[in-house]
Amino acid sequence: MEATTNNGPLRGVDDIDWRALAPTRGDEIPALLRKIAAGDDTTTGPGESLSTLYDIVRFPGPGYTAAPAVAGFLIDIACASLTPSLLRWRPLSLLLELLVPAATTLVPDRVDVALWRDEVAWAASTDLDKVREQYAAWLQEAPDEQQYRRMRHRLDAIGRDNGPALLQAELAVHDTVRERVEDLLGLLDGESNRRELEAPAEWASYVLAFVPEAAEGVRSRLEKALTPLPAQSGAGAPRAEIDSAELFALGMLAPADDPSVTVTLTHAMSSGHLYNSFAAAVAMATVHGEKTPAEALSRIDEGGRTRMGYHGLFGDSWPHCGRTEPEVLGFLALGRGGARTATARLEMLPDVLAHSEGDSRAAVIGASLEMVFGPRVRQADAETAHDDTADLSEDQLKVLWAIAELPAAAWEGGELVDTLDAWGLPTERADFLAFAGVEDDTEGEAEETAAEAEEPRPGPSGPSASPEGGLFRRLFGGGSDR
Repeated sequence: MEATTNNGPLRGVDDIDWRALAPTRGDEIPALLRKIAAGDDTTTGPGESLSTLYDIVRFPGPGYTAAPAVAGFLIDIACASLTPSLLRWRPLSLLLELLVPAATTLVPDRVDVALWRDEVAWAASTDLDKVREQYAAWLQEAPDEQQYRRMRHRLDAIGRDNGPALLQAELAVHDTVRERVEDLLGLLDGESNRRELEAPAEWASYVLAFVPEAAEGVRSRLEKALTPLPAQSGAGAPRAEIDSAELFALGMLAPADDPSVTVTLTHAMSSGHLYNSFAAAVAMATVHGEKTPAEALSRIDEGGRTRMGYHGLFGDSWPHCGRTEPEVLGFLALGRGGARTATARLEMLPDVLAHSEGDSRAAVIGASLEMVFGPRVRQADAETAHDDTADLSEDQLKVLWAIAELPAAAWEGGELVDTLDAWGLPTERADFLAFAGVEDDTEGEAEETAAEAEEPRPGPSGPSASPEGGLFRRLFGGGSDR
């Protein structure tokens, strides 16, 4: 295949000093890229070469400084004419992980790339100890949860031996993708890019959604696709089948002052397609924020009441970036609507918490507490913590009750406890349940589990399901479950 020669997408791969960029196992990168380009692995489930390369260049490991160069070759492979369409999603899935190592820092407000660029330049040119002290101060002074998550991410990176290089590499990956926006937009077109289960158009949409410079290209392409044809061409017929991931990208990128975007999303909401209708409604909310139309809020609520629920609907249209579940990302993004989307977020909170864990669950809890109690920085300055006599509102109680439903195991990690402590809430499970007015049913659940364990279970009637698909989705994200 041309991919393995100097005429294919890997042209120049051997001219790079990979060991200098990735001191640990950097010399393996060219061979791994060749295997990915040649489609050496099966088309279903994780590929060994893809996961191995991820282990070498993942953030915040020392090999992440090779990520910008790797990202360029991944785009070359995905866009190469000789790459089969059913294999293009795989380099794109790794590209997404390199581009978005901390997805929760990018929502609800969009990243200011110019400010980001200035910040990285400052961090790289300033005494490292001073930079670390400043990030620690910014973390404590964060005015909202998104800024808190962002500063925590930056502080974690800058605290490492190659901290400034990690921050520079993260920006460099963004710039690499930015320079290839036109090539990635090309993957949104063509039947072969849209008909596969893991469609290249779907994964290209996920990548483009996190590149503000791609906004105009995504907007113009989707507006053309969703605008009804003239009456003589078939009244009301859409030009093309739009993927819900493309609606996600439009919601992440489109400006609120463009009326054509509202028209485009309105057509998608009324399409009668459950997944697209929900994705368009969420996109309408992320575009218009506090001015979200009531119809969009109604469709979000209706979607949550379907058999698919929020877990299934967000899983269809939003990406699984690293350990950040799609519904977590969607829940945080809807925070752009402020009070306008608060009711919808409170309704989906129990479902979101049930399908999240670790840092992503802590991000949801922090955003929820901020929504009903105010910013954590204000709580830290409060003279007294919350107590049993506090006059809590209905919305505050809903958040506390949702947290109280978390299993006992969730309290064993520090993420939940630290988040509750920031708002002066009880950090011991029993105390928190008492504060929230919820009975502890752990004993009843334990007895029920023990009784079920004693019952004889039938043996499997067929081959057991491989766990690799789930692992792959946790590592690289996942596409549509349809």
